Amino acid sequence: MKFDLNCKQVTHLVLQREDRSLSWRERLGVRFHLLICKACPRFVRQVELMRGAMGRWKRYGDEAAGGDAPPER
Repeated sequence: MKFDLNCKQVTHLVLQREDRSLSWRERLGVRFHLLICKACPRFVRQVELMRGAMGRWKRYGDEAAGGDAPPER
């Protein structure tokens, strides 16, 4: 894999990172691209924000299903 990735390739790899571990070449290519691009780091932050929100939502749903839900007002 070459290290001069374009934005489309980087966004694909960032999303793939959710499902599998990237190779060292892929990780290095993404890092180099993130150093020179202004848009892709924003995309990475957005993906991390969505992942965190989904994790909190899932934990909340698990608590509600288990009977540990906060009392209703």
